[in-house]
Amino acid sequence: MARTVDTTMIARMREESEATRDEEYPAWTRATRPNRSQVYSVRLSRSERDAVEAAAQAKHLPASTMVRSWILDRLAQES
Repeated sequence: MARTVDTTMIARMREESEATRDEEYPAWTRATRPNRSQVYSVRLSRSERDAVEAAAQAKHLPASTMVRSWILDRLAQES
């Protein structure tokens, strides 16, 4: 399920995000996390956490997104 990532676009988005990070959100916006209502805390050793971070970085994803995808993939296998 690997996808090709446009690193130029990611760099532009990162620059724009950093340039505007201290600005207020527009009044009409509302932060939501659709269908994401439960948070789990998981304790990992430093080396385990570093391995997750490295795997996520290699795919240009946040670590939480990587872990969520692993959990969802495993749930799909189990069902």
